[in-house]
Amino acid sequence: MRAAAVSQRLWYSADDKGDEVPFDEFMDTDGTAGQTRGVQFNLDEARARLADSFPLVNDHPDVAGVFRDPSLLRLIGEALAAPFVDAEVDSVIAPEARGPIVGALVARELGAGLVLARKDDRNHPGADIPVRSAPTWRGHSEVFQGRSFDLAPNARVLLVDDWITTGNTLRAARSLIGLLEGVHVGTAVIVNKAKASTLDELKVHWLVAFGDLVANEATGSRS
Repeated sequence: MRAAAVSQRLWYSADDKGDEVPFDEFMDTDGTAGQTRGVQFNLDEARARLADSFPLVNDHPDVAGVFRDPSLLRLIGEALAAPFVDAEVDSVIAPEARGPIVGALVARELGAGLVLARKDDRNHPGADIPVRSAPTWRGHSEVFQGRSFDLAPNARVLLVDDWITTGNTLRAARSLIGLLEGVHVGTAVIVNKAKASTLDELKVHWLVAFGDLVANEATGSRS
């Protein structure tokens, strides 16, 4: 399912200081409130907030700047996890370099484990399944290391990364799922710079489009 057409409800139980979120801050227009974890809000609102607050450095979206902001850090974990809360995800696989940061946030939200797909030159004790990607956005392939004991057969797995362009890093990570006899339930990324066919193939849920972030900065439409 294309994420652009999805409107999901997320849940907040408290703000970053441990206090309750004001009831009407993320209230649905029909007046309903959260069922178990607090007050619900719309994923479209979360996306809009992220797009409006997304830092740019030298006119380029700065994911590291998102990580630096405590409120945005929390938001991306919940927003990326939202479509998969009922998908019975067992594990999140996250490829390096920044994937594991985002993957840990999402895994925590879903009550799932985190499995690393480490690059070939990194220490990964017990790694026994190397997978080579097709050329990434850098123009060359990468080798990612998996471990045969990290997934149980038929484990339901969500792929998570910070960014998608060619999709080849995530395709390599998806190969690990197949080799370990797992089930790929979907993919979640913060920034989308990929073709529609790639998004459909990898079942990608994304939060902000690269082109929109750059266009907003160029036109001064960010508040």
